[in-house]
Amino acid sequence: MMRLDASAWLNGAAPATDGKVVAVHAFQMLCPGCVAHGVPQAMKMQQVFPELVVIGLHSVFEHHDVMTPQALEVFIHEYRLPFPVAVDRPVPGSPVPATMQHYALRGTPSLLLFDREGRLRLNHFGSIDDMALGGVIGRLLAEQPLSSANDGAQHSDGAACDANGCARAG
Repeated sequence: MMRLDASAWLNGAAPATDGKVVAVHAFQMLCPGCVAHGVPQAMKMQQVFPELVVIGLHSVFEHHDVMTPQALEVFIHEYRLPFPVAVDRPVPGSPVPATMQHYALRGTPSLLLFDREGRLRLNHFGSIDDMALGGVIGRLLAEQPLSSANDGAQHSDGAACDANGCARAG
């Protein structure tokens, strides 16, 4: 079952997700791969697939002092994000926030796709090709509710902090 542990929601309330295919785009404002690829792709997903629920997840694991909710509000406004953004709940004593820990995200950008039953079907780190992503989303949207098909697809690639994303240490 999909679980987001948010300390706040910006740009709208937590959307209804029951019975819906959901894309969660985990990002950081200061991540070059997020700004160059992940955020535009999340916006494109919402535009191309209006029946898909797109959620931003601001998961800060570095530069905590500058990535504040106030700075995030400015980022959301400047980039004109059309979807709600959950602020991943900080975990006392850990640089890695709660949802990022729960899904073992390796860094940002990361993409989580959930089927209509709330099952995680894709956990991808780094940039992902638009055509490949569209195929996965199309298959999930075509599935009937309560389907028993679960390919369990989980993909990972990317490394460190570069144009594709920022990997967290350890």
